[in-house]
Amino acid sequence: MSYVRHSIRLPFALDRTLRQLAAGREMTPYALLQDCVRIGLASMTQEGTTGPISTELAEELGQISARIVHVERLTERALYVSCAAYVFARAAAPTRIDETRLTDDINAAFQRQLVLAGDAP
Repeated sequence: MSYVRHSIRLPFALDRTLRQLAAGREMTPYALLQDCVRIGLASMTQEGTTGPISTELAEELGQISARIVHVERLTERALYVSCAAYVFARAAAPTRIDETRLTDDINAAFQRQLVLAGDAP
């Protein structure tokens, strides 16, 4: 059997999902991509399996996946900035301030941010 080469571009979220699924199935991402193409084409050629609803669902899932990746990056960045601020604040604090007071101040600031974000308990 001879093959034809196609180049495709995947959004970062789909590439990440493809690589995770391939690793879970102990196959290469390229082999899994070929399977995805075969299965996708087979499902599109079958009567009654395609339509606006399945297309809309696929598009929405792709958008949700991309948004989740974006939220993960933002969360990691926020955690990093928070840790850096804590370390710099600890370094700048006079030695007479004890750990309990620092912890209380951090918790108070955190609660203020929760209230501002509308997520207060």
